[in-house]
Amino acid sequence: MPRIVIAVWIYLCGLVGAVTTGTFLARVLSMYPRPVEPAVSVAFANMVANAPTWLWGSAALSAALGIYLWRSRRPLETRLFAAAVIAALNLFLAMYFSVALVVSYFYLPNLASGGA
Repeated sequence: MPRIVIAVWIYLCGLVGAVTTGTFLARVLSMYPRPVEPAVSVAFANMVANAPTWLWGSAALSAALGIYLWRSRRPLETRLFAAAVIAALNLFLAMYFSVALVVSYFYLPNLASGGA
């Protein structure tokens, strides 16, 4: 029973992490239109502009896979492992896009303008 609770908790954390990060990135992107300095920053910004779509799509796909896993007749260990993998992918995407936002909008422009 504890393994089931932990797997469900990790799965839900991954789902919530993807949704909240997508919402957060959408708000930040609406406040800051585009970085103006280095080309690498602009390249990251082009990728980050689609981040909310990727994260919300990942959350929707994860919810569908979660329903499939819940109704599946596969062994419990397989379903728990699959839930953990889904959560890990959601959390990785959330972390990746969050770091890309910080690098492209704040860190690289600060370095290019001579900041520390």
